[in-house]
Amino acid sequence: MTRFRVLVLVLLALLSSTAVAVAATSAGKVTAYKARFSTKQAGSAAGLHLLTKGKPPASGHKLPPAIRQTVVLAAGSRIDLSALPQCDASDDQISADGAEGACPSSSRVGNGSADGLLNGQPVHFDVGIYAVRGKLVFAAERDGMPLKQSFKGFASGKRTLKLTVPTLNGSIAPKRFEATIPAHPGGSTWLVAPAKCPKSGHWTSRGIFQGRTAAEGGKPVGKAQTRTDEQSCRA
Repeated sequence: MTRFRVLVLVLLALLSSTAVAVAATSAGKVTAYKARFSTKQAGSAAGLHLLTKGKPPASGHKLPPAIRQTVVLAAGSRIDLSALPQCDASDDQISADGAEGACPSSSRVGNGSADGLLNGQPVHFDVGIYAVRGKLVFAAERDGMPLKQSFKGFASGKRTLKLTVPTLNGSIAPKRFEATIPAHPGGSTWLVAPAKCPKSGHWTSRGIFQGRTAAEGGKPVGKAQTRTDEQSCRA
């Protein structure tokens, strides 16, 4: 067998193994999704409550390096993260000290919690939500102490939030995530519900979930999952 043919066979084997790895990547199954305003009144200032539940991927499937949750609120919603009381800390400062140490307490705009499996074992985190330079930072905590691990969220357009959760190279499988930002953190209005309540009597939001090749600057990987949530409203 010639050296050229051996090289070709090796390359084909590598390409084949890569294709299998990509095909086996899965973000698991989303089993519950909610995105609710704190008000049912059309056109009012609102807070936001998010809840997501899921199951880890089946045996033989690998978690992607990150999972993105895209929240598309009802048409007519208006998000303005820059209106929240801001923290000016750099990414390096937040990595070194945690958002809790790097940011003023006034920039903590919400709270939450998360559950998952860390290398197969159950793990629970509390989450502090900070407004940092026009984005959101979700900082992990345990017993009130910062763990110096966080992920980011940002607004895209007037009614979409995108949260990208790292899985630490597949070692953490998310099972539940819950977060609440009230209507007036620091007295500011950052979210306004749609100006109208449809004839159906409810607002509909969409949640889109998909793996990413990296938490920062990654590309989509695997199939996207879409869930919807309905909330009653009034004019």
